[in-house]
Amino acid sequence: MRQSIGKSNCIRSACSSLLAAATLGVAPVHAAVTVSSGVTRNVTCSAGVCAPTATQAVLNVNDLENLLAVGNVEVTTTGSGVQAKDIVVKATLTWSASNSLTLDAYRSIAVEKPMSITEQSGLTLTTNDGGMNGDLTFGKKGSVTFANLSSSLTIDGAPYALVNSLQSLANAIANNPSGDFAFAGSYNAKQDGTYTNNPIPTTFSGIFEGLGNTISHFAMTSGKGVEGGVFFTIGPEGVVRDLGLVEVKVRSPQFAGSLAVNGGGYVAHCYVTGSVTATGSGFVGGLLAVNANTGSVGDSYSTTTVTGGRNSGVGGLVGGNGGVIIGSFATGRVTEMRGGTKFSGAEVGGLVGVGGQDPAAAVVNSYATGAVTSIGGLNSSAGGLIGQNGTSISTSYSTSAVSNSGGDGSFTGGLIGVDGSTPGSLSDTDWDTDTSGIMDPAQGAGNVANDPGITGLTTAQLQSGLPPGFDPTVWAESPNINGGLPYLLANPPP
Repeated sequence: MRQSIGKSNCIRSACSSLLAAATLGVAPVHAAVTVSSGVTRNVTCSAGVCAPTATQAVLNVNDLENLLAVGNVEVTTTGSGVQAKDIVVKATLTWSASNSLTLDAYRSIAVEKPMSITEQSGLTLTTNDGGMNGDLTFGKKGSVTFANLSSSLTIDGAPYALVNSLQSLANAIANNPSGDFAFAGSYNAKQDGTYTNNPIPTTFSGIFEGLGNTISHFAMTSGKGVEGGVFFTIGPEGVVRDLGLVEVKVRSPQFAGSLAVNGGGYVAHCYVTGSVTATGSGFVGGLLAVNANTGSVGDSYSTTTVTGGRNSGVGGLVGGNGGVIIGSFATGRVTEMRGGTKFSGAEVGGLVGVGGQDPAAAVVNSYATGAVTSIGGLNSSAGGLIGQNGTSISTSYSTSAVSNSGGDGSFTGGLIGVDGSTPGSLSDTDWDTDTSGIMDPAQGAGNVANDPGITGLTTAQLQSGLPPGFDPTVWAESPNINGGLPYLLANPPP
């Protein structure tokens, strides 16, 4: 193992929310104040405060925009004798007056459509105001944008500085590595050309809130001694969330991950598309090269094509995992590109290349579907979910096609290539015996026959209902989503 990826710790109380989301489900669907195109009902607005008169309430978006045109507005879930839970924005909301909007939720705020502030104004978002395990989330079409960087943004009591480019974010972090920053809108990095060094080399220990926006066409090709990714290191106190990386192209001699080389903090609600390649030995993953001993990844996904060299840990989402991965998935092709009978092969997995041997490391409620290929080398391992595993895995599955042409000491498994986890650390994990090409029910792990906790199921069985142990408040099935296979309610596929 090339880097410590051991014990995982939660930071800024984020893991408590992450674990709750993964085990209980926090999708705001009941007892909500909804901003929509519907007629206002069960809401009273007085002196700039809109409050519910029943636990299910609707505030018409045009009514809200008209109020913002003449003054500041607060939308709350707490009314006279009434307590709704969440605020859901289901209609496009825009205002140009220099008035401020406050969304104050007992539990969660879900932004499912664009919110645009076109003048210098203000936005305050408050979650868990009396409740627990709430979160700020953005749907596939949800985002917040600011036209003026001097506008104010406050989230859960903390002020955020607005930035609008990779360079402005890098400069802000260099000046204040523990600061809190937010993206004012989506950014096309094509204009930056191809980076040869990490745009953000400073270890980041603050919060970067993407607000549902994206960085597109980030390209980096690094030389010897430089490892690929937007961030070099997200420190143990660092948080990066609600950000999409679209059509990235990262190529490095050794370690590579589109978002970060070293993920030591909390990464949530992030996704990436494109390609990530490491040509030599090291860790390479679609999102992170390494999710290290203090790292947590939640409700995130990667569709990237991931390629690694020999003697590497190559994973669709994370190259090397010593932390916690919850409610996440990967769908891209994962490949070792350099083999040979004289060289050590790679550890290749649809979600994770190498899972560190530490009792605190875990993969929970996650899955992989992209093809996994090891083209050779000694002691190579290939698994649908994890190439070489020492972590705890629960309620997770793989449908990846798995192949391994490695030499002596090589192993191939439907779910895990080589399993070195402690007995009892695998529970309710499954692989697809049809799509994987591994039909032997004993070969869930390549090196351990009938590895306890792993079950081989046919595609029809996986589509016929949630597998045993899969919580229906976390997972669901629909013939029109994810090919009828289990998907995550809080993190549905694109």
